Amino acid sequence: MDENIPYEKRRNPNLPWGYWMAAPGETTGDQVLIDEDGSRWASVRECLWVKRFNMAMPELLQYIDLELEFLLTFLVITERRIIRVEEKAIDLFGDYDRSRFYQSWLIDKKLMTYVRGGSQSTELTPEAFAILLMLANTRSLRNQPLPVGLPTLERWHGLDPEAMTPEWEAALQKLERYAGQLPYRFERVMIGKLNAIRLVGDGLGPNIPLRRTLWSLTFPDQYARDRFYFWLCHRVDRWSDWGARAWQNGPRALSEYLLQLKFADERAVMPD
Repeated sequence: MDENIPYEKRRNPNLPWGYWMAAPGETTGDQVLIDEDGSRWASVRECLWVKRFNMAMPELLQYIDLELEFLLTFLVITERRIIRVEEKAIDLFGDYDRSRFYQSWLIDKKLMTYVRGGSQSTELTPEAFAILLMLANTRSLRNQPLPVGLPTLERWHGLDPEAMTPEWEAALQKLERYAGQLPYRFERVMIGKLNAIRLVGDGLGPNIPLRRTLWSLTFPDQYARDRFYFWLCHRVDRWSDWGARAWQNGPRALSEYLLQLKFADERAVMPD
């Protein structure tokens, strides 16, 4: 079928993308889908990623779901037109450069409209709506309980979200309850929209002793923050000295000192 013909003129745009694929499994027992060219696919999502988007087949099929879950979120947010451009760029991509690149990729794939020299606002094409409908209805059992949108990304944006078990969180909360009694203590907090750890000290100052924030560090995700906090908790007996160092010498001195400690026992591995 001629791909230059607009999607809505060669397909029914009101149906989910891939509705034309055949499932011969009812008669053959094969768990595959067959498209109009006779190609066989494990799922509609795989066909979309590899054939429609011309993307490489990943080593693990679950990586396709990671990327398509992100695409679903981007399409839903764009379609709702609730979130402004600036917030969408920061929440989804972290900066404008990656946001512009991703949007340019979607324009190239004819999923978003673009008028040269016109407004910066873009709209979804009929095919994008069909893809949105398909992705929303083919989410895995693992993702179905998650609402589509920014909360979905929080599950995937991180170093190892699967490590955030209830047991892990319970252990950290137990450590926090103990640390709450210390004069110098590290705390897990949110600074704006960023996961962070801060060092606070009680009763500091010559005239009116106050609780003061002496040092802080932000992280790209919750797991990275909690992993570092766990590292700090293993050294809770040193918090008093570290707090005094930050109070007397400033936050930069503590950052440099912690960096030295982190790599003090690391073995140097020479390249081959």
